[in-house]
Parts: sequence; structure tokens; C-alpha cells
Amino acid sequence: MFYTILIKGNLKPHWFENLSVERLDAFTTVIRGELVDQAALYGVLNRIRDLGVELLSVSSEDEVK
Repeated sequence: MFYTILIKGNLKPHWFENLSVERLDAFTTVIRGELVDQAALYGVLNRIRDLGVELLSVSSEDEVK
């Protein structure tokens, strides 16, 4: 499953291996990539929580467009 995760804050790409981390503006970052299962998704969400940044949205797609 391919996920797009939007957060309020700035993250360093090396914090999320195998995922694309792109700064949209001074206050918003998007994380994109394929996660193999729900456990992998929860791992990313837990990492976001541990970093203390605000989660804005999570969306999923069956395939990359």
C-alpha cells in the first residue's frame, strides 16, 4: 500500500528510511512511500509521535500514480 502522510513541522529525510520526505513550505512536510503492512504504518506514525510533530493527515492508495 502506498501512503501519503502530511505533518506540521520539518523532518530530516534520514529519520524515515525508504520513504520520500519533502518539505512543502516552512511549516509542512509530506512523507510518501510504500509500506508493506499495518505494522510498518504504525511504526512510522509512532516515530512521528516520538518526534513531537503534529500529524495532519494520512491517506493511502493501492498503487503509486
